[in-house]
Amino acid sequence: MERYDDLWSNTPKELFEFHDYTFDEHFKKPTPSFLPRKDILEYLTARNSADGALDAVKFNHTVQSVTSNDKSGKFSVTVKDDQSGSTSTNSYDRVIWAAGIHGMKEEPEDVLSVLKDYTGKVMHSIDATEKFEADVKGKNILLVGDSSSAEDLALRAIKLGAKHVYISARTGEGDASETTAWPAGKVTVIFGPPYKVLKGTGIKCQAVYFSEKRQKFRKDDDEEPVKIKDIATIVLCTGYEANLACVDEALQFDDEGGDWTLSKGWKMDNNAYTISVGTVTPGKSLGPGATCYPDIYRGLLISNPNMMYIAETEDPACPLFDLEVNANLILAYLMEKAEIPKEKDMLKANQKQLEMEMQNPFLRMAIDMAYAEEVNELENHWSEDPNDERVVLLTNEVAKIMTNMLARNMKAANYPVDFGDGKKLSPLGEKYSAMLVAKSKCRTGLKKDGSDSSWMTFRDVVMSEFASIFTKTKPVPLSGHWMELSGNKLD
Repeated sequence: MERYDDLWSNTPKELFEFHDYTFDEHFKKPTPSFLPRKDILEYLTARNSADGALDAVKFNHTVQSVTSNDKSGKFSVTVKDDQSGSTSTNSYDRVIWAAGIHGMKEEPEDVLSVLKDYTGKVMHSIDATEKFEADVKGKNILLVGDSSSAEDLALRAIKLGAKHVYISARTGEGDASETTAWPAGKVTVIFGPPYKVLKGTGIKCQAVYFSEKRQKFRKDDDEEPVKIKDIATIVLCTGYEANLACVDEALQFDDEGGDWTLSKGWKMDNNAYTISVGTVTPGKSLGPGATCYPDIYRGLLISNPNMMYIAETEDPACPLFDLEVNANLILAYLMEKAEIPKEKDMLKANQKQLEMEMQNPFLRMAIDMAYAEEVNELENHWSEDPNDERVVLLTNEVAKIMTNMLARNMKAANYPVDFGDGKKLSPLGEKYSAMLVAKSKCRTGLKKDGSDSSWMTFRDVVMSEFASIFTKTKPVPLSGHWMELSGNKLD
């Protein structure tokens, strides 16, 4: 997958620092919380190549197939050498899939169908590489989707001279929709995907709702459409999906959640939303959780635990650190230092974990579209204020759930950092949880009418909570306003 040269992180570095190779050790000085891609890549490579760890890796090779022999229990893996063109097949006792969940771009057919009459340029976010400036400078652009890609490309487009950036959000739950202010007010978030093309370069966006009966999004005629004119470029920030093409279907996990259902008699406990939405019947189809996929138990494919997955969930605490812990847990399985439970016990544990997530309104909204629709119908509601005490409490609860799951896996893997036992956080786990909450405040704390509103971005924010949990080193401000910085590395 391509990544443009001037990409920056959208996660504070303090959330993915390694205990055995700190940022102080790598950079030799305090650094900002948000770093350019190249600096992060150099940090990751330096740590993970220590002691010849990458010497046996076969680069420029493509895995063509992974199958399992039911009789022998072994795996057959066919690999192609991309330079010589030769192929080889070998047998293995276990297979670890670590190709990431962002292997292929996702281009929704319903969006492409709407845009067939559009006369401007359409691209996916993965294609917004070094020529992106020519596509945005002095122009109005539309980003379809409101998650991390949209947030990053909106800021990058403004930096490259875009006239105005429109972001089309379907549900309004992404980072871009949470952001309360943008540099010079050059970004407008519209709630509703593209519905119709007007005169070649105009777009009509229409709010949608999720139809439980039809199991898909439908146009909401109760809401007025939003029309935007003279859109020169449309970028599909519609996400990615795991590229599992080389893996036999019986060995694949379902990154969309699968067919899991709630236990008979499950009921959501009363919470801050109950008085507003009442008791909502769960939807027919439920998605994966923030902390686990239904068919993967802590890195193990439940139907065949010898097929192992180092894969972050759709909405992890911090992808890089989640993968670090996941990898160490897989290592513990391989070295027989962590027990592999029976299939029925893995299923039971995942069920319990998913149903625990369903008790938190914020996490349930990501799993259960029926519940999300009820919440989305609320107008002028306290949940729209990030400083409301109920929002603060629920946000803290989510952070603790995420950190407790990390703590549990760290303990199972004998990871040499103590976040707690999975039920109660240690002081270090509490600090990590507080950083997760502060990560959100970087966006929700931005002010439209502030003296710095012409240039301030979440990457310019310096949060007191962002401090190394290992060295206690605090971040320093960027060398200038992020909107004015050039280059692809720190000075």
